[in-house]
Amino acid sequence: MSRYCISIDTSLCSGFGACVDLAPDLFRLESGGIASVVKAETDDPAALDAADSCPMGAITVEEVAAA
Repeated sequence: MSRYCISIDTSLCSGFGACVDLAPDLFRLESGGIASVVKAETDDPAALDAADSCPMGAITVEEVAAA
């Protein structure tokens, strides 16, 4: 099973919230309307869907090499 490392470029995030809609266990919108990562490393493939859905391209998901 793949593991993913998630990061958000907050300078690009405009708070559309698509990531939260697709992966609420991985992302949340902060009080200022900017998304943040709840779990920086996960095996949940929803991380990839969330990154693909970000209209600003603010989310990066990288596969973590197996140990």
